[in-house]
Amino acid sequence: MRNLIIALFLIFTININAKNSRANAHGKYTNLKQVITCHKDRAQYGDYYVSGYWKGGSWCGTRAASGYWVWAYPKWYVWANKAKKPSRQKKAKKPSRTSAYGKYYGLKQKMKCSKDRGQYGNYHDSGYWKGGRWCGERGKAGYWVWSNPYWYVWKHRR
Repeated sequence: MRNLIIALFLIFTININAKNSRANAHGKYTNLKQVITCHKDRAQYGDYYVSGYWKGGSWCGTRAASGYWVWAYPKWYVWANKAKKPSRQKKAKKPSRTSAYGKYYGLKQKMKCSKDRGQYGNYHDSGYWKGGRWCGERGKAGYWVWSNPYWYVWKHRR
């Protein structure tokens, strides 16, 4: 029973240390398969080295597993898998120019009017207009922004 407790403690310690150190190449690898102590490899690999995948074989007097190898003196850590790329939190989108870069909100209307490019170019913030006929349609009252080829009419100004 004592040996089982010691073995479990060692496995737990190896996993905790490997997860909280450079041993997994800062989260690059998962599922620790093997740890090999090999002091002599420091001369060749220094204190830290990410070796990548190796098919395994004899290493430092032991049968070494295949996997992704990371050297963190004085041990080699052999990992079964590459970690999935962490899901990155979506960055808040920068407000688009269609809302005058966040100046307006509450889209009321979007009207295509390609012919206005000649007068307004690719972008124009026209500010508030009471609305009326525009480009063959009834334009609503609001804050008008031209972003070629559309007019965007917004309900509110920030």
